Amino acid sequence: MPRRLAVGLLAAGSLLLGAAPASAAPATSAPTVPDLTPATVVPAPATATDPFYDAPPATGAPGTVLRTRPAAVPLAGVLPFTAQTVLYTSTSATGAPQVVSGTVFTPTLSSRAGTVLTIAPGTQGLGPQCAPSKQFVAGTEYELGAVAAGLAQGWTVAVTDYDGYLNGGSPTYTTGPSMAHAVLDLARAASAVPGARSTDASPVLLQGYSQGGGGAAWAASLAPSYAPDVRVTGAAVGGVPADLGALAQTLDGGPAAYFGLLGVIGLDAAYPDAVRLEDRLNERGRAVVAQLRSECVGGPGTLAAAFTSVADYTADGSTLDELLAEPAIAAVVAENDLAARPVPTVPIYQSHAVADEIVALGQAQDLHAVWCSAGATTRLDLLPAEHVTGLPQSLPLFAAWLGAVSRGLPVIPAC
Repeated sequence: MPRRLAVGLLAAGSLLLGAAPASAAPATSAPTVPDLTPATVVPAPATATDPFYDAPPATGAPGTVLRTRPAAVPLAGVLPFTAQTVLYTSTSATGAPQVVSGTVFTPTLSSRAGTVLTIAPGTQGLGPQCAPSKQFVAGTEYELGAVAAGLAQGWTVAVTDYDGYLNGGSPTYTTGPSMAHAVLDLARAASAVPGARSTDASPVLLQGYSQGGGGAAWAASLAPSYAPDVRVTGAAVGGVPADLGALAQTLDGGPAAYFGLLGVIGLDAAYPDAVRLEDRLNERGRAVVAQLRSECVGGPGTLAAAFTSVADYTADGSTLDELLAEPAIAAVVAENDLAARPVPTVPIYQSHAVADEIVALGQAQDLHAVWCSAGATTRLDLLPAEHVTGLPQSLPLFAAWLGAVSRGLPVIPAC
């Protein structure tokens, strides 16, 4: 997602300070200049060489905290908070133990800090420097607006980096199961970080847009089976990439082809035996993949990939349709079809931009229809926006839905 989001979403976060439902109790007054972080904070370097991000053994049950350190996050204008960068145990898409990084923000004064808002972040790019936990410290992370809105509600806020951002790793991007596991396991870990005010029994809310909409929706779908101990009470998602096969076909050869290429690279990281990307690439393909693995979204590769097709990068000229027809790849794509997974059992809000040029509206409408036919408590609101501007339009709608859910107030589904 382009860097131009950063400034706009910080402003959106400030506007959202009053976005809680009208029935909410008046907020307590906050200091004019809050002490945001402990005096002992050590900022995280924005490079892959930081030894904090060397992966320790993936020991303990999913959600086990393996390593923490204070994070100096430049976010003013909200209630006082502390922040911790966390390494924790999770599970890969194929069921193997792995270590994932993330950030937990804890309000120090709020009486509602026992509620945990887990934000599944949107597209960051595949470079190790793109991890949200690093960009939070650098002040360049566009999800700071969503974090500010959650802290304004008084909630603990947990933001995963997803898997693959540790030193030597490779992000699996939009791979559904691994995103869900990373989100749910950080919700588990949040109660064990220094200064935590949540508990293992705390209510958990799920939120995300774009890739994050997929991550949060997958977490809502898989929570009853993967994390029945996590007390998920509601979710709000937008711009959801529900059908990776359909999206790949829409993006291939178009102006947003970059995102389709990230999806292929991500699936290869999650399922290397099925995708076998390195075996298929020509010289140009190897160069482009290496570039995209080193950059954040909005880097030179974002534009360079525009209007290119998968066939431009394969040694034998195989097209996207030909690759999707291969049984091993077809099985992986089917495994990542959100509409074929269990329907969320908690109230789940869905938004989508009507002019979304990256995540096609049709497949999101199909997902909504599946959820409705199965009796889910849900609604889909269509926004007068394209993909990027759909995020700031979604944030107040997310806040209203999740704010009502957290207070036991009724929500209004629409099927």
